[in-house]
Amino acid sequence: MNRRLNIMLGAIMFILPLLVGCGSADSPTLAVVGDQNITLEDFNLVYGNLRTQYATAEEEFEGKKGLLDSMVITRLLINSAYEKNIDKLEELARIVLANRNQFLLDALYENLVVKKSEPSDAEIKDFYNKLEFQIRASHILLKDADTAQAIFERVKTGENFEKLAYDYSIDPSAKKNRGDLGYFLWGAMVEEFQTTAFAMEPGEVSQPVKSRFGYHIIKLVDKVPNDLRREFDEVKNRLEIQLTGLNRREILFKFLDSIQVAYKVTIDTATCDYLLYKRRELYPPNILSTLPKNDFALEQLDRNEKELVLASWEGGQITLLEYLSLIQRYPRISRPNFDAYDSLKAFVFRLKTNEILSLEATKLGLDEEEYFKNKMAKFKELNMADIMRTDSISRPSPPTEEDARNYYMESPEEFTQPMKIHVYEIYLNDELKARQLRNSIRSLRDFKEQAGELTERPGKRSVGGDLQYIEEKWYPEIFALAKKTPAGNIAGPVPTRGKYSVIWVADKLPEQIKDFLTVKREILNKLTRNGLENAFANWVALEKSKTKIELMPDELWTTIDKSKYSALNGVESEG
Repeated sequence: MNRRLNIMLGAIMFILPLLVGCGSADSPTLAVVGDQNITLEDFNLVYGNLRTQYATAEEEFEGKKGLLDSMVITRLLINSAYEKNIDKLEELARIVLANRNQFLLDALYENLVVKKSEPSDAEIKDFYNKLEFQIRASHILLKDADTAQAIFERVKTGENFEKLAYDYSIDPSAKKNRGDLGYFLWGAMVEEFQTTAFAMEPGEVSQPVKSRFGYHIIKLVDKVPNDLRREFDEVKNRLEIQLTGLNRREILFKFLDSIQVAYKVTIDTATCDYLLYKRRELYPPNILSTLPKNDFALEQLDRNEKELVLASWEGGQITLLEYLSLIQRYPRISRPNFDAYDSLKAFVFRLKTNEILSLEATKLGLDEEEYFKNKMAKFKELNMADIMRTDSISRPSPPTEEDARNYYMESPEEFTQPMKIHVYEIYLNDELKARQLRNSIRSLRDFKEQAGELTERPGKRSVGGDLQYIEEKWYPEIFALAKKTPAGNIAGPVPTRGKYSVIWVADKLPEQIKDFLTVKREILNKLTRNGLENAFANWVALEKSKTKIELMPDELWTTIDKSKYSALNGVESEG
């Protein structure tokens, strides 16, 4: 079993929140661009998940002001795109239509998962209480109930649990950990598993417990107090966030299970049989025995054969052509054989989950809700802004070779390879020992032998202290000493990070200027980028001068918690 339960989230495509105009009417306005408002809700939708660290409240304000300016510029691009009728482009309509299903999935997730996942205070308190202990458990994961019961009977008769886990568990990690899941808290496992495990006492073994992964035989190894648990009021907010995530996970799991029942995949066994028959007809037995039964070469099928339906469900189907094309992105070992119908059903559902979920969203009428329409509208506007910036703003003339050569001549430091020195080092904590080595070593061979035994720099004993060719920015103290030491000589000790370095200078590569022809393409690309950035900056400046733009700094300040910086400064001043 995957302890952290990451496997299901690939089925839902989480759409990043879009930019301007989705905010509620009562959300404070941070900026006005023409007749459009950018609200605090809009800002948080775009940047709320950023975890940038700031040193002061003023620095955070300036950072957020820059982010807000980016939103203003995006709105300017969108407004100009409307003026140029970019919103009516067929290319844009195709882009929006191609992404429609993604926004349906987002609407489905919002309605059926997010809106139902917020925990009550009682649920948060109950979750806190369940964190009183941490447990250590092992398990044997089996595919079906009969096998699980048979293995459980063998455990009851005294057979070694760990050996049975190694031999029979379908958990891939069992070959390494023999079923041992280590210590964990409530919330780390699926509901059925943890409900059973936390109710057990050390040494107990459970009857088979069914979860979506299969059937678990659980052995509780240890149960100890959770010493890291703090007072409820200190952790309530964090627990609310954690429990919201766990609720979403469980709701999503159950929803996907219900969808798999509602949109039951039916395998066309005749198509599978035909494919296996054709396989036998095409290849002699000695070759056939070496070929996998979970793939087929498309070039061996004619047009009609490619259009044979492999599987169907309410509202959809998949042909051989589509299936054989899609499975190429999956490793061969994970593809089911064409005569393993149950595995094939599950695999087809996995391939088409997003399409099936989009059908469900449409059936629920989510494509008629404001949430979906707003997302689609904003996605369209973002693409309009992108087209506006890429195709509709005047581009400067491309730079010439003469421009590149002038830049090369004016910026020699940019194309200068710094001096490099090949250095061996013995890195010691003892200055007296370092001085003794400095005076006793007479050859590089002796130096490398001593470094192999004594140097304290991690990973360097096995290579005789070889730092290879160093630059000044990597080891400034060592480089300064090596620079004035002739090649083939020992020097030091020099203080480096609280210890002492004795060095042997093996070789020196002098500073070199790269030839123009080797960097010409690099310079041309840089000048092109600079030209485009300057042209865009000029366009932004012009549009800002023509557009009524009003920023609300006081409202932006309300997003900043000044107290956390006061507390930090207090700690620093005390130190």
